[in-house]
Amino acid sequence: MRAGATDPELTLKQDIVRRSPFATLMGASRTAVLELARLDRFPRQHRLIEQGEAPQALFLLGAGRVKVERVTGDRIFPLGHRGPGQIIGESACAGATIATESASVVDDVEAVTLPLEGLQRLLVVDPQVRFAMTTALAQQHHATEDRLASLLLDGVEARLVGFLLDAVQRWGKRHAGGETITASFTHADVALLIGSTRETVTLLLGKLKRSGLIAFDRRRVIIPDRAALASHGAVA
Repeated sequence: MRAGATDPELTLKQDIVRRSPFATLMGASRTAVLELARLDRFPRQHRLIEQGEAPQALFLLGAGRVKVERVTGDRIFPLGHRGPGQIIGESACAGATIATESASVVDDVEAVTLPLEGLQRLLVVDPQVRFAMTTALAQQHHATEDRLASLLLDGVEARLVGFLLDAVQRWGKRHAGGETITASFTHADVALLIGSTRETVTLLLGKLKRSGLIAFDRRRVIIPDRAALASHGAVA
């Protein structure tokens, strides 16, 4: 616990770490990460990482939403939106000296910041931290592979269902009608992320609504039954 940190701050840091890929750390390894960690809050449009610049930290997200994208020439490639329990800046821990993508805050973020210099020292000397980081990198790699496979092999409706299930996992809250996705994705946002068009997303959301698989409350999507939606996505 660094000088000046309050007990509520430490508790919140512990909670964020507990939901992150570093949740498996125990004993001195866990203490070392918590002592290195800084609790930060970032407003909308704040850039956590700038493509082409040297990364400074790894971020463990506790709340909010971050958009990750890569620019090539005059084209922007969306790499996804990340939220609670996920990390930002992992490529630097794999040896990248220059960021290959940008990460900007979409919804106000609460995060644990691990300065890269200190984290790299821990990775050298602490096997637990090294294993947790390697596992996190593997998980992110698998998630990227899964997204690519979905774009290549699944129909648009199945991709939309997969997006909704992931979104409710990250930003879902209990609702009288089931669970609501609190993150404010527009139809255009969703279309970019699943490789479709805004018009198609609008039509498919309407179809899912008529089937009773989703509902709406003030433009927020409500999912009455995750299992039913997942079953539909498997055959869509």
